[in-house]
Amino acid sequence: MDYQVVSEYDPESRAHTATVTGLPIVVDADSEEEAVQLAKEAIALYFEEARGPKEPVRVKVVTVAL
Repeated sequence: MDYQVVSEYDPESRAHTATVTGLPIVVDADSEEEAVQLAKEAIALYFEEARGPKEPVRVKVVTVAL
C-alpha cells in the first residue's frame, strides 16, 4: 500500500518535518531524506503495533487566508 508523506522545511529552526496523510505520524529530522526515512519506519511500526492495517483516518486539507 502507498502512503503520502508531506515534507515541510522550517528555515528558522532548520528542521524538516514529515507527516503521513491519514495516519497519526509526525517526525522531525535534520534533512528531508532522513525525515522521509523516519516516516517510512514509523508507518511500519504503526501497523506492526496495530497487528495489521487499519482503515486510515480521513483527512481534509483546508487553505485559510490571513
